[in-house]
Amino acid sequence: MKNLKYLIIIFLFAGLSSCEDIITEKPLDFLAPGVYPSSESDAISALTAAYANLHRRWSNWHHATTGTDMAVHGTHNRGRQGVWYTNLTPTDAWASSMYIDNYQGIAAANLVISEVPSIDMDPELRDRIVAEAKFLRAFYYFELKNFYGGVVIIDSPVTGEIAGGVTRSTVDEVNEFIEQDLIDAIPALPESYSANDLGRATKWAATALLGKVHLYQKEWSEAISRFDEVINSGAYGLVADYNALFPQANEYLKLPGVNGDLVTEVIFDIQFQLDIRTTGMQSATGSRDSNIFNAQDGIGGGFENSLPTQTFKSNFENGDKRLAISYVEVLPPDAEGETEDNILVSPISTGYGPISGKYINADGDRVSSNELLLRYADVLLMRAEAENELNGPINAYQYINQVRQRAGVPDLTGLSKEDFTIALRKERLTELSFEGHRKHDLIRWGIFLETVRNSTDRLLRDFVGRNIKDHNVLLPIPATEIEISNNTIKQNPKY
Repeated sequence: MKNLKYLIIIFLFAGLSSCEDIITEKPLDFLAPGVYPSSESDAISALTAAYANLHRRWSNWHHATTGTDMAVHGTHNRGRQGVWYTNLTPTDAWASSMYIDNYQGIAAANLVISEVPSIDMDPELRDRIVAEAKFLRAFYYFELKNFYGGVVIIDSPVTGEIAGGVTRSTVDEVNEFIEQDLIDAIPALPESYSANDLGRATKWAATALLGKVHLYQKEWSEAISRFDEVINSGAYGLVADYNALFPQANEYLKLPGVNGDLVTEVIFDIQFQLDIRTTGMQSATGSRDSNIFNAQDGIGGGFENSLPTQTFKSNFENGDKRLAISYVEVLPPDAEGETEDNILVSPISTGYGPISGKYINADGDRVSSNELLLRYADVLLMRAEAENELNGPINAYQYINQVRQRAGVPDLTGLSKEDFTIALRKERLTELSFEGHRKHDLIRWGIFLETVRNSTDRLLRDFVGRNIKDHNVLLPIPATEIEISNNTIKQNPKY
């Protein structure tokens, strides 16, 4: 089978998706159920189309990262600060893009789930393809639910316009749907893949995501059960060098672990390829000031759409090895061999020159390293959180301290349940920064609004904290979707 990353690129160039409303079957008109897919090669390509929509997660990542205590827009983007976080409307493209993109991924997955079971092909491969599509559909619905609350559940291909009657399911109903997809997928997914198929959803990716779904619902026992399956599988470990997780050159390599063995830490990520399909991460996180990066290779250059806050930096303890790449104040020597450091002090965003180093690429702003969605350290921290919530910290230390030991900071011990919660929340911030988790964490902990409102960080306080309203925790449902449904889809409150 061809490499997954290569197949995804082909389908992106084929123009499969369209930025139209999601309850009209425009994205897949020419791939009609009953006609396509009808062969094994069709099944593979249809599944690849469902993976391809993962590339459209930039808005998801941005909304989950910026406008929190971790990151803000640079000062030149002060207008966008308000648009993205305090003045969004149902007609705003910034709010609707994630809605559309995730439903297009769901539409592609629905086609696979509906049609592939009837194809005469290798049964094991057929079952695996359907299971991968169910994992992807669950992931897309999980994203939608986190940003919009209860949404419309579409579980089969749409063959024409839906003229009214469509309603939103509750958050609980969406969670149940996600859980069932993952439960269905797990038995048919392999534990790992050979080289040509690296990047596909595994049994452990589905299991970890299912644990995360339970965690978000405060179903602690169920979450623990799923996280323990991943931990006890022995398939993953912590890479000894935190900085080694992010360069493209290390993708899919087993790297030295904290115990000396070669390990894999990444459980699921999104595929990118240089010069063909690249991300906007360096543009988003890089500095706009040309004086602080080499004009030839563009290291560190970008648009300051997501800059680390001073508050974020203050969460790192003395000696934390994660700080250097998480809050970059100086850049490494450039490609021409100069040895002096470039100091990241930007006059464009005074006081906000530092950037996240997780997406720096020597090839200008063309970042093609894979975007990490699930990794083992995240599982360990979620396991610690669930344990503490259910039983207190006594048996939770073993999980959080593995992550801290890798970071070079002292073990936690002797904390109350409440103090452990505070420490756990800080650990997720420093370990998983700029990986698309922060806003979701703050919301599920019930502290998002108070965190941004009480911030002492100037940009966050002035452009988000002072203006954000209670209803801004959720994004508005796109006006086009409500109109097409003849108003049976109801808007989120106060939009």
